[in-house]
Amino acid sequence: MSMNFLDETDDWPEYQLIRDEIHRLENEHLELQKALNLAESACQMAPADDDLRLKVNRLKERLMETEKKLNASISMYR
Repeated sequence: MSMNFLDETDDWPEYQLIRDEIHRLENEHLELQKALNLAESACQMAPADDDLRLKVNRLKERLMETEKKLNASISMYR
């Protein structure tokens, strides 16, 4: 028997599902962050472009939603 609880959860399908969801959300967060950085850079070059500002705002909202989901998934895993 292991002294660490997480070592014993490797065979539990519920924890594998949570781990998979965490990895998916981490990848989504990374991709959103990259897209946001590009959009913010483009927005700085064309500050009058309303479409770019709208895109930046949408990406920020999606990034915040993903962060909330990721934090919730991580807290379930602990």
